[in-house]
Amino acid sequence: MPVNKARKKKKVVFFSMIPPGDSARLETMLGYANAAALMDYEAMIFLLLDGALVSKAQVFEKLGPKVKERIKEAIENGVLLKVCSSAAQSFGIDETNIVKGFQIEGIASFYVYAEDASIVLSWT
Repeated sequence: MPVNKARKKKKVVFFSMIPPGDSARLETMLGYANAAALMDYEAMIFLLLDGALVSKAQVFEKLGPKVKERIKEAIENGVLLKVCSSAAQSFGIDETNIVKGFQIEGIASFYVYAEDASIVLSWT
């Protein structure tokens, strides 16, 4: 009798430094991440440097409606939204002012996730 092995999901990770003011690139990256999730990839976006600001509630509220909608879709689609802990500290982002759905993690979490990812994309 053949053994039914569960298919391991392929991973895609986005390493992003896109600042909140660059809505065109943010929309595009989020669109790619959402497409990956809908294609049954396990997707993660790791935000660092100015990209981390997207997760700060005060900044998020000022984003354009399309970017906010794509972030909400990413959360609904199961895209993991991670914020570099060093960037979070630099910009005063913590558990009291981070947008729900984002998590603050160290760079090691990016390396652990990316080491067996099928695709790693850098968005700068």
